[in-house]
Amino acid sequence: MNPNYASIVPPADEISIEHAQVIIVGAGPVGLLAALKLAQGGIDVLLLEADKQVLQSPRATTYMPIVLNELEKVGLFPDIEKAGHKNKEGIIFRKSHAKGGETLAQLKMAQVPKGSVKYDFAGIHLGQQTLAEIILSHCEKQKTFRIRWGHRFVGVKQSGEADPVSVTCVGPVGEKFFSCDYLIAADGAGSAVRRSLCIPFEGFTWQDFRFVASNVKYDFEGYGGFTTANMIVDEEDWAVIARTGPDDAPWRVAFGVRTDIPEADILKQLPAKYERLLPGPRPLKYELVSANPYWAHQRVAATFKVGKVLLCGDAGHSNNPIGGLGLTTGLLDAAAIANCFLRIYNHNESADALLERYAKVRRDAWINYTNPQSIDFKLRVHSFHPEVQAARDGFFNALNTDPSMHLKMATMMNEVIEDEFAQPELNGLPGTEANDVIEGSKSGKD
Repeated sequence: MNPNYASIVPPADEISIEHAQVIIVGAGPVGLLAALKLAQGGIDVLLLEADKQVLQSPRATTYMPIVLNELEKVGLFPDIEKAGHKNKEGIIFRKSHAKGGETLAQLKMAQVPKGSVKYDFAGIHLGQQTLAEIILSHCEKQKTFRIRWGHRFVGVKQSGEADPVSVTCVGPVGEKFFSCDYLIAADGAGSAVRRSLCIPFEGFTWQDFRFVASNVKYDFEGYGGFTTANMIVDEEDWAVIARTGPDDAPWRVAFGVRTDIPEADILKQLPAKYERLLPGPRPLKYELVSANPYWAHQRVAATFKVGKVLLCGDAGHSNNPIGGLGLTTGLLDAAAIANCFLRIYNHNESADALLERYAKVRRDAWINYTNPQSIDFKLRVHSFHPEVQAARDGFFNALNTDPSMHLKMATMMNEVIEDEFAQPELNGLPGTEANDVIEGSKSGKD
């Protein structure tokens, strides 16, 4: 006879479904910014994140004025200004140390007349993980914000238009079930939400170089006169060397290694790369904090909207990091989609037309601006194709000889998006002023 274990075996789990008006998958800066704007507007928002904390690996470092303007609207700017490092110098383009380290051109913020732009600096440098933690701290002050750490998205189901969206996650002790009016995917280029909906990720993966993002503690300013942001122009030893925050923060050294190098040997290239890139006395003395190799892509989702599921940030698009346009565009996505839902919930606007408009405008923004510009930025630092060389020479010549070029670039970086999604009187339909909805979204500009 089987023993009776009823007194010692736990009872069966009760299957419950947690509901929110909007669920966001992914607790990076994009998902967090969207959540903050929604919660500040009184919308019930639940954020689901697979990891147990904010991701700490080296990622974005720089936030340009066009993004700072959006962050200021939700009260984030003072904390970001305090935590980060303002780039008051500009951007230097130079040869690699191995080839003399000569300065080729420089965008000089000192050449920009005082008062001519809102932010008289080229951006704030701050590690992406710190930005995310700052946004999270603001989210946690909102009554309608919730977050579930350690909940990995595994599935979504949509039924009728009036029915809630069903979401399944794997949590710390098994499957967890959720429902929502709308689901926002902000879970990165490898988006599980996008893949679960079988949305093609169109474009290509760069096959010439694997990218390596490394954080290094080293006295770049003292040894080589490096300023906050430096682009190393070289066919092989190209790199981006920039601050990731205040004086005690490490520097970001991002570079490429050829794809014929076995993956297991990629990080073994670091000492030789640093030898050719870093200024200063030999032998080099630096502290490697972290390094992360990855593939770079130029890809966009075939659609940003399937029913009541929307893509945002890298879940909808991915591009190489040179120039910083990826997170810039993603944060503008977050501002746009949050404003759509504020209009839907707080002003009773028609949801489908507005969200269709979001999906088209933000996808077009990546295709028409972010993608070609990020390709140009990448080729500028390493390609010596005749057409690229001619364009680079023209750009450098303008920086070196035309004083108005500095104001022009500062003005572009400070461009204020006319955020029409935030204006309830516009209906978001073609044929109205809303044709230009976040027309500055072509300004996914850095």
